[in-house]
Amino acid sequence: MEDKIRHRTWLNPTKEKILLCILLFFTLVTRLWDLDARPLHHDESLHAVYSWYINLGIGYQHMPMMHGPFQFLANSFIFFLFEDSEVTARLMYAIFGIVLVGMPWFLRRELGQIGAIVAVGLLAFSPTIWYFSRFARNDILIAVWLLGIVVCMWRFLGDPRPRYLFLLSFFMALSFATKETTYLSVFIFI
Repeated sequence: MEDKIRHRTWLNPTKEKILLCILLFFTLVTRLWDLDARPLHHDESLHAVYSWYINLGIGYQHMPMMHGPFQFLANSFIFFLFEDSEVTARLMYAIFGIVLVGMPWFLRRELGQIGAIVAVGLLAFSPTIWYFSRFARNDILIAVWLLGIVVCMWRFLGDPRPRYLFLLSFFMALSFATKETTYLSVFIFI
């Protein structure tokens, strides 16, 4: 019975939820619109070509200069689904940019509803986040993983359920599989 009540309360449109949906729709449009408007940057071309090699079946060999394998494997899956192009080379990063903008909503207990909406709005209109959401580099991926770690840490501190530790481990593993700066981030969190 309590789950049905909780489910119904989520469906009740409040000003915050409507504003969140508007901000996420704005983010969706601005991150996906005209992704191929500019040529691929050098780093983007490297990430795209190694993802393309995986898609062709040539494989992947880790080189520290190229960071972790996550972005190459995930991007090659995008190529498998939608063919390879400048748009699909940037598509995963745009999706992660959209996810990043929505993630402060999961901190609304800690930030408050208004604080969470303000954080979503700041991320939605941030020129830096906007740029890296449309740029095929691992910066936006790391931002999602690290914010996921922060959300799980705060949730676990407020409600010590094992699922938050499992999710934290999931985000941390993906972060380590994406970029070596995770070592520094984990050191800071500790």
